[in-house]
This record gives sequence, C-alpha cells and structure tokens, in this order.
Amino acid sequence: MTKLRTSITVVAILAAAPSVAAAQETTLGGTVPSFTELVLPKAKTALQTFPTAKTYTSSFQVAVTTTEPALQLSLADGDVSSGSKRGRLASGSKLLPLPVQARVGRTAFAPLNLAVDTPLSRFTGPLSRGKATVNLRQTVEKKAAGRYRKLVLVTVSLDTP
Repeated sequence: MTKLRTSITVVAILAAAPSVAAAQETTLGGTVPSFTELVLPKAKTALQTFPTAKTYTSSFQVAVTTTEPALQLSLADGDVSSGSKRGRLASGSKLLPLPVQARVGRTAFAPLNLAVDTPLSRFTGPLSRGKATVNLRQTVEKKAAGRYRKLVLVTVSLDTP
C-alpha cells in the first residue's frame, strides 16, 4: 500500500502545480480598404418651367461617407461634354441662353458650362454622412415656354478634377 500512496501523491502534486506561460509577442493590426459613398436624396424643387424673366433657384442635399483624408465635390453637365449645349437647360432643341450655376454654402456661383467639372466643396475625412447643400440657379432673361431639363453629374473624387 505504500507504493499506491506514493503514486497518488505524485499525481496530486503534478495536478496542483501552477503552469508556466511562455512569453509570446503578438502584433495586432489590419488594413482598412478605401471607401467612399455619395448619397443624393431627391430634390424638393426643380428648375423646369420659367413663366417670367427672373432668377430661379433650387437646391439638393448630398451626404458623403469616406475613409479618405480629403474629397472634392464637383458638378458637371451629364448630357454633353462639349459645345454650346454644355451647362444650358434645354426643351427639345430650344436652349436657355445662360448656363445653370451652382454653389455650396456662401461661395460664388459657378457656371456648369466649363470645360472641366465645376468644383464646389471639399470634404475632410474620414467622415460619416457629411452633409452639404448644393444650390442651383438659372437666370432667365425672358419668358421661356416649355419644360426644360439638364442631367447634372454629381461626383466626389480624391483629387481636384
């Protein structure tokens, strides 16, 4: 019986002995992919009809989410890339003589008939749903019959376009 007690005692000592942890080094980290999102809710008003000579206005909101440090918001004519129709509202073949103008905040209005996209605002990121209001205006020199339209491209880019 003595041998049996010794074995049991040895097993009990091994089970009760504290474990010794080896020091290990672990590096934590990861990569965040580049992400940019532009959200354009429907505009509340539109520039369509011009019953009298005056300056008409409209606006729409943009919301930007990005992991980038800086983005540029720009507008461009989405119907034509060059020529006399660029930036001008059209009703069939009729064109308003002056181009649509746009701005963000209290900056000066810029015409949309430029050879490059019209830069309007700069966002500093990273940011989540940063908002801006794009203001549009159309000066009409005399009554213009018909329903006018213009496709406008709203873009955000990493570099100034």
